Amino acid sequence: MSMRVVLADDHAIVRQGLASLLRAEPDIELVGEVGDGEDAWQAIGDSKPDIAVLDLAMPGATGIEIARRVESAGLATRILLLTMYEDPATALDAERAGVAGYVLKASLFDELILGVRLVAAGGTFMSPAIAGKLRPLRCDRHPTVTLSPREREVVRLLSQGLHSKEIARILSISPGTVDTYRKRLMQKLDVHSVAEVVRWAAESGGTL
Repeated sequence: MSMRVVLADDHAIVRQGLASLLRAEPDIELVGEVGDGEDAWQAIGDSKPDIAVLDLAMPGATGIEIARRVESAGLATRILLLTMYEDPATALDAERAGVAGYVLKASLFDELILGVRLVAAGGTFMSPAIAGKLRPLRCDRHPTVTLSPREREVVRLLSQGLHSKEIARILSISPGTVDTYRKRLMQKLDVHSVAEVVRWAAESGGTL
């Protein structure tokens, strides 16, 4: 099955070059090619792509802002950001906004394609040049938090991609109770979305 991709970059030469390369991939269908953030948001809403490859800094709305909108709207589109800046703090902010892929523009095209395929498969990807710089920041942003056994169970099931009704059935509680646990977890972990709860779980390693 082909991956449906929207591409957004405000530099026409960069965008057109990437579009040509993406179209050459047999498993990618480019369904939108736009030059600013608001048009990217419109294209995502119209075509519901699997992946949106977005420039981090665009007029209208940044790639991180669009990622937050996608998360808030509950859309299935996964976001991969392109940027020329090796700024670990920005990369961490992107992660916290729900971004699944973060690729430096200095990378080879093969790295972008690898990122697109991993993100489409439900994984995450970050250019190696920036990934190592994130570890100290992650430790600073995620202090030790004590969760109850039931909270740990909810986090574990959320990390498996399960929804409230599925978690409620497994734990023999009501969906409303699951929602209460989810809200409590976001408050306790000082995050703003389920994606950030799941990311916290992944970064916590064996503590769950």
